[in-house]
Amino acid sequence: MAADQLGRHIDDAFEDEIQPGVSVGRQHSARLPAMKPVALGIKSHIGWAAVVGLAGPVASAEVVAKRRIDMATTFDEGAVYHKGQELPFDRAEALIRSSEEKFGRTAREALADFAAELRRAGWEPVASGLVSGDGKALPPLASILRSHPWVHAAEGELYRRVLRNACASCGIPAVAIPAKEIEARAVAVLGIARAGLPARLAALGKASGKPWARDQKDAALAAWIALAAR
Repeated sequence: MAADQLGRHIDDAFEDEIQPGVSVGRQHSARLPAMKPVALGIKSHIGWAAVVGLAGPVASAEVVAKRRIDMATTFDEGAVYHKGQELPFDRAEALIRSSEEKFGRTAREALADFAAELRRAGWEPVASGLVSGDGKALPPLASILRSHPWVHAAEGELYRRVLRNACASCGIPAVAIPAKEIEARAVAVLGIARAGLPARLAALGKASGKPWARDQKDAALAAWIALAAR
């Protein structure tokens, strides 16, 4: 199902629930359809994340929805560790802490809205896969702020943590999938050769429409892995 068909699918679901001459209450108890499982794949950047919903049997799963979750409105607002490098340590620490709390609220609300929209269309989010970093532990904040590479790593981890917590808040189990492993793990669950993966992704993109860039492809792979693991 193309992502832009989700709204029409929601309308159809409501239209199908009511029959002439049958009370709404009795209709719901008699014909309420079973919810179909969907896995979410999430790839984050500074200030935003691409989310792809994948459903169906693992071997023939399809994209049922896509979403962009914005946690910051500008790069400067989202790049809090970069901003922290320009501030006294105490102010930098306070900025990073308060920003993470704000981003967390925004992510929880956006993910909850997306999950509710999926449920209205008959899809139940049952798992999520988060494209993650290499898992290397971060040094103390003072050391992070003295190193540009650590600043980038810390910001990446901040948004992944925010999204992981948002999934937990919405009751959606999450699994972290290192970006360097995602293709190998995807072909393993699909049971195909790695050379066949681009064609599978191209077919998903053709069926679901734009956007279908690297972010959506990686998110779809993460969703595929999460769907297979549930």
